[in-house]
Amino acid sequence: MTLNNTAAADVKAPILEEYQRNQETEDRLKENPKKTILLLLQGAVDKGNMAKVCHQSQALVEKGFHLGRMTTILDALRDRLALTQETPLAFDLEELYRYADQSIQEAVFEKDSFYLDSSIEILTELRDAWLEMMHETGQLTENA
Repeated sequence: MTLNNTAAADVKAPILEEYQRNQETEDRLKENPKKTILLLLQGAVDKGNMAKVCHQSQALVEKGFHLGRMTTILDALRDRLALTQETPLAFDLEELYRYADQSIQEAVFEKDSFYLDSSIEILTELRDAWLEMMHETGQLTENA
């Protein structure tokens, strides 16, 4: 009988290796919260697309991982909303984020990809609109 004495630190999980914290980058993002929103939206779209690839290849554990990341990103986006009478758009965004999150929850067990496609579409449209707004207001240059 062979015992598996592999320590948790020795286990490599390629799916988790893509993100490395960089304090300098995080400090720059604190100075530009609108770019942070753009990056969060892009991250949610990327995770959705990865979940779809996993769904198509029947890699259900990995699909669940990416769906979980999408939910976490949506939570981060909701946390950044200023829900006041002066910001009615924030309430609309909250509803879109909530609908996308519900679609993600439905996507966990779906056999086709209707709900997953729906959430990816919503987040892609939000990302594209945010990107266009940043370009039009000069907050994001072509090479930034």
